[in-house]
Amino acid sequence: MKTTQVTSKWILFWILNFGFIQLAYAQGSAQSVKITGIVVDEQDEIVKGAAILIKQTTTGTVSDLKGNFSITVPSLPMTLTVSFVGFDTEEVQVKNTDAPLKIRLKTTKNQLPSLFKDAPAYQVLDSVEEVPQPIGGRDAWHSFVARNIKYSANDRKEGIQGIVVVTFQITEEGKVNDVELLRGIGGESDQEALRVISEAPDWIPARQNGQPIAARMRVPILFRMDSDEPNELKKRLNERAMLDEYGKYFVVVGYSSPSSTD
Repeated sequence: MKTTQVTSKWILFWILNFGFIQLAYAQGSAQSVKITGIVVDEQDEIVKGAAILIKQTTTGTVSDLKGNFSITVPSLPMTLTVSFVGFDTEEVQVKNTDAPLKIRLKTTKNQLPSLFKDAPAYQVLDSVEEVPQPIGGRDAWHSFVARNIKYSANDRKEGIQGIVVVTFQITEEGKVNDVELLRGIGGESDQEALRVISEAPDWIPARQNGQPIAARMRVPILFRMDSDEPNELKKRLNERAMLDEYGKYFVVVGYSSPSSTD
């Protein structure tokens, strides 16, 4: 009888300890992992503003002014996608964090010109610790808008031109929604601006206290026709004064004459 009691106690002891070990392992495996590294090009020059994302998600970060980055992932191994305008997107499988990553991007054969070198055309309206960033960088976002927006033939024929200001929200998931017209010019270009911004690629969302949050954005888009007439030059001066209110940087689209039919 005594032997049976001792045996039962040992069995109970091992059951309890095994459960504790399993719980500890589960807790340990649930801990997040911090990955650090640097993004460079083929000449080992730093790439600032590159987007580093967990593959097939909008969770990520961007490389800083020195090309460095850090990102927290749920577990390892993990695949990261690294992209920046003018370079091929790289997929990097991370199996351990023994040393910082050095990710080298290769120049794409279909490199697009940089449209804005000093500052983005969009503005963040909400006060946040980390502002939203377009996936692929601001130049890629500018290029998307420039490639896809069209100056309608009807507006050009009627001489309708000016600044369209669009507001939109970047959600916690990095999606573009709630696209609205803050200022229009009364032509088809108003709806064209709304269409293009609505179809824009996903973003890396804003963050507050380390958590993704929604943020409101604004972008002024200038529709202007190419003319040296005095009246047109006066309009440009008025546009410049108005842009001081909405932001210095903007996207110029539809640079054509009223007589154009294409």
